[in-house]
Parts: sequence; C-alpha cells; structure tokens
Amino acid sequence: MAAFFSKIDLHSHSNASDGSFTPTQLVQRAVDRGLTHLALTDHDSVGGVKEALEAADGRINIIPGAELSATWNNQLVHIVGLFLDIENADLKKFLEKQKEIRIQRAVAIGEKMERQGFKNAYEECKKRAAPGASITRGNYAKYIVEMGRAQSTDDAFNTYLKKGKSCYVNTVWGGIEEPVKAIKSAGGVAVLAHPRRYTLTNTKLRALIEDFKMVGGEGIEVASSQMKPDDRVYLGELCRKYDMLASLGSDFHNVGPFRELGLNLILEEDLKKVWSVPAALKYNF
Repeated sequence: MAAFFSKIDLHSHSNASDGSFTPTQLVQRAVDRGLTHLALTDHDSVGGVKEALEAADGRINIIPGAELSATWNNQLVHIVGLFLDIENADLKKFLEKQKEIRIQRAVAIGEKMERQGFKNAYEECKKRAAPGASITRGNYAKYIVEMGRAQSTDDAFNTYLKKGKSCYVNTVWGGIEEPVKAIKSAGGVAVLAHPRRYTLTNTKLRALIEDFKMVGGEGIEVASSQMKPDDRVYLGELCRKYDMLASLGSDFHNVGPFRELGLNLILEEDLKKVWSVPAALKYNF
C-alpha cells in the first residue's frame, strides 16, 4: 500500500526533549507537509509549546501536549496528554516531579556511559538539547551515533540503552493514575501512547486499558507511522470494546525513512476521534 499522509498528527517531539528539531523548525516541517493540526508532546515537558504556538502564526493549529511517563505492573508506559492548559498549577507540579526523576536517571546513564568510554556524556547531551530540555535515552542514543559507536539510534538502544544492556538504568515512575490526574486537571485528554510497543501480551494489554480507563484515561493511540495494519485494526477494535477515543500520531523525533509527520496515520470512520471532545473545539478540527 502506498504511504498515506494524514493532515492531523497528535504525537511529536522537539528538542525540548529528545527531538532533533526546535519547535519552530518542527512547526515549519509540519506546514511544509500540509498538516492542519500538530500536537507537540515532548517527554514530561511542555517547554517547547509556547515557541510552537508563536511559530504557527495562523498557518497550522498547534495542540499543547506532553508525553508523560508512568509505571504499570513494572512496565514503563507513556501517556499523551492533549489540549493541555500548560499554565495549570497541578500539571506544573507534576512535571517538576518528573523532571527531577529524569535528571537523576540521565545522570546515572551518563555515569554508566563513562564506564563504556564516553566522556562527559551527560553534559554533551545537555549541550545538544534546548536549555532545560528533558534528557532522555533518545538524547543519549543520538550522541552514541554521533560518536560513531552505533549505526543508528535503534542500534544505540539495542547495544547500550535498552533493558539488560550496559547503560540501562531502571526507573520507577509513579502509577498511571498520577499523569492522568495531572492531564485532567489541566483540562486535557489522556491517551495511551503506542500500545503495541510495550512488551505485553494481548491479555495484559487489555488489562492495561481497563486500568487506564478506570483511573480516567479516555483514549488510545490507534495509528502510528511504523505500525502494522493488523495492529491498527486490533487497536481500533479495542477502542470499540472499551468505548475509548481514537488518536493518531507519528511519534516523530527526527528525519528517517519509516517515521515522518503524518505518515500512515489512518483511523477507521466509525471510531470516536479524540478531537470530538469539547476541549478540542477551539482547535478547528
């Protein structure tokens, strides 16, 4: 099937976390690709949202968002918050807590990388990111590639950064109820990000969705750039089964052959879309 480009992309990253583009550059790329709506969803950060809104200049609708980390049954999961009031006090408090955890983890990863022969890895990653950016494993993966120690960011993860490898640092985030509460306090909608990327059986994925809905989660990211068509169909079925809103997003970080703004983001017509909620009305879907 030929590549399909949606005009709506509700999951993307800038250099306010581990993306390669500034918010301004990301917005320009979205405009150039014909998008009408883009959500900026940096990891545990809304630091790039104001710049993105200014850069849009009426050319594209920017949805304030964030991708928040949580732990469910010892599994790292990501929850995308959309349509956020980024000045909300509860959200700010939650993000400050997440930032401290991320700093501790990033420093610990840097120390492990020192033992693998990388010099000043944490400081070097900070230099390459925006001021105050969340330093993630993605930042380290790009640095490893830059240093010639891996062929790609996927290779860097598989060699150094994923669970069981030399530079992996186990991080215990709060439960899924914490980010959902912060998102809802900020007037947003909580969406379970890229469900097929978790190492979960179908039975456990359904249990995660049930628990997510129980604590106030409302949506599932049904479509993403690298998703197999069968997985997209299955996640659509779960949306129907659990009466969840369907979302879509490329999870764009940087230029690559298989992940691009708007790429392969397809939702079946009968699914209830995440932009059908009242909070989305002002974004002109």
